[in-house]
Amino acid sequence: MPSTTTTFSLPKFEGVGLIEFLRQELKPFPGRWQSTVRLTLACLAATIPIMVFHLKQPVITMILIFLIAGGDKTTSVLGFVLSMVGVTIGCACLLLFYVTVVDLPWMRVICIPLFIAICLFINRIFTMAPLGTAISVPLAIGMVIPDITSDSEFLNRFPFNLWWAALLGLSVSYIAHLLLNKDTSQSVLMRGLFARLDAVEKSLRRMGTGKAKDAPDPVLIRLAVEGIVEPLHLLALAGKIEPWLKQHQAELRAKFVLADRLVESAALLEQHKSIHFDESIEQRLLNVADACRAWQVAIKQGIKMEISVAQAQRPPSKNSTLNPVTLLEMERVAALMPFTFRNDDLPDELKPPPEKKKGSLLVPDAFTNPEYIYFGVKGGVAALICYLIFTSVKYEGIDTAITTCVVCSLATVGASVQKGILRIAGAAVGGLLGFLTLAYVFPNLDSLGGFWFPVAAVTGLAAWVNFGSARIAYCGFQINYAFFNCVLQSYGPYTELRVVRDRLIGILLGLLVYGFINARLWPVSAVQKTEEKIADTLRLLAKMILLNDDGLDPKPQLAEAYSIRLQLYQHLTGVRQLLESSKFEGNKSRREYLEKVRDDVELIFLRILAIIQHRADLRPQMAPALVRVTALRLKALASETLLKFANRIEGKTAAPLPDLPGAMDGLARAVSAEIGTVTDADNANKILARLALYSETVLITQNMTR
Repeated sequence: MPSTTTTFSLPKFEGVGLIEFLRQELKPFPGRWQSTVRLTLACLAATIPIMVFHLKQPVITMILIFLIAGGDKTTSVLGFVLSMVGVTIGCACLLLFYVTVVDLPWMRVICIPLFIAICLFINRIFTMAPLGTAISVPLAIGMVIPDITSDSEFLNRFPFNLWWAALLGLSVSYIAHLLLNKDTSQSVLMRGLFARLDAVEKSLRRMGTGKAKDAPDPVLIRLAVEGIVEPLHLLALAGKIEPWLKQHQAELRAKFVLADRLVESAALLEQHKSIHFDESIEQRLLNVADACRAWQVAIKQGIKMEISVAQAQRPPSKNSTLNPVTLLEMERVAALMPFTFRNDDLPDELKPPPEKKKGSLLVPDAFTNPEYIYFGVKGGVAALICYLIFTSVKYEGIDTAITTCVVCSLATVGASVQKGILRIAGAAVGGLLGFLTLAYVFPNLDSLGGFWFPVAAVTGLAAWVNFGSARIAYCGFQINYAFFNCVLQSYGPYTELRVVRDRLIGILLGLLVYGFINARLWPVSAVQKTEEKIADTLRLLAKMILLNDDGLDPKPQLAEAYSIRLQLYQHLTGVRQLLESSKFEGNKSRREYLEKVRDDVELIFLRILAIIQHRADLRPQMAPALVRVTALRLKALASETLLKFANRIEGKTAAPLPDLPGAMDGLARAVSAEIGTVTDADNANKILARLALYSETVLITQNMTR
């Protein structure tokens, strides 16, 4: 029987100081400088019509250029359309507001929180969430204008000026994508596919040549737990727009499915580098690596290639029983590679599942989940308080407090605090740079060419930050907003510096008010949401491990397993995002505990996937009856353990957990007693390999539930 003393771990990313955080977030990566140059040139190009025609609301133009700065050519079309639709709706509502109730102060008090609450509610229930933001931001900006100026002509034109500024910004950004962005959805998807194949190939060659490392490859592990939900989503979205993807959608999906199976198997093998691989196993690993390379070359050349994986002459030795399960899976994947070049050649297991129904614009619980209403009400109440404060003290310069209540309204307290910190930090940096530009640079300039130098420098900085990870990207957006809010105040000599101070005061007011309301009125903790998401993940794992594998045809089981697998990828991504937000809520001990549980869940996930993919394992024709019965009992108890632990994580119950180690010992004894009756040496080895995976799963589960 294989040893169960192996230590399992995922790479840790511990907290770092501010300097180290900035160093990590601001370091270059492939494509970052090209995106920065493209965005900077777009902003500079927009200043030409702004300055020449003295366009109104130029800051809105610069904001919206940043809004659809990311992505590829194909998805930028969708971003342009959605943003323009949202801004048009927002400006139309603003015009209606000006026409009907602008002269009634008490109606403004009612309409401002009502409209903002409705827009935030839309933001939560629409699957295309930015639509709500695109509607609410023009409203948040425009509904306070009557309290700043009573000029009726200005008010009548303001919604139209706002719309034209938005159209200019979105159009310039889209044109910059078309002219300067080489990426299409096809190239993005191919890059993701090749990254997975490269990671698998490098891992297999390293193991196949005996060059094991002390720790698993973090890139491979990350790809394994991230899965392919995002690529499949992009493929489904862009497949309706991009002709090549529309024609080859099914085969490209099949390629990603196979690459995902390779990544999962290689990641599991990575965690057993301390186990000796004999020459036969090493040769088979190298054969699969060669197949990955040949497949990648064939895809790049656009030709179909016959790919075969040579089988090792010797069967695996007994000290390698942990490995054939995942190795056999990778060899099965390699055998399927030649069938992924034509839609009509796809095997049944790689064909896309039939569409149950067309995707909805609304989330499934849009009108049944009260949290969405609470979310909108909190934002509306906070905006109302900020509105009453700045109108009662006659301090119109702090109207940014209301937009802060809109943009910092997120699902959890931690996420809102995180975004608020990025907002104030970006506003401080952008405001300081704007102050220096107004005080020391602009007085010495007298041409548009000179104007471009400071604008290009600051826009380049903001763009570089904007293309960082989600932990810092919003700060770049705010640097851009604060800077242009300073330097685009008028079209003549202007050195008014109060706007920097007033903007920062407004942001601080909005953060304080929304933070207070968010923490007191239906507070939603990121830690609590993490607990719920982990519990849901455990329940999905419990469902997956119970999938019946006694049937002769594994296809239904594999199809259901893959559906659950995609849900698990989404859940694990959500857990990681929530844990990042929870760092801003305190409660460090609970967060660290949940991080440990998350790591264990990911390890269990990889092993259950390997168990499910191993078709010829404990089925009637493969294993003795006693082994099958004890394995089914173990699976039932493992599922029960995961379900009870899910309830414990949520604080629902502390029911005692089943005797999982006892069931594992029973299966080990059954295998030891019956393995001699299995005449096929290859089947015997597979049974031992399956037993090793069960043993690992039980060990990790026990460590997690202690």
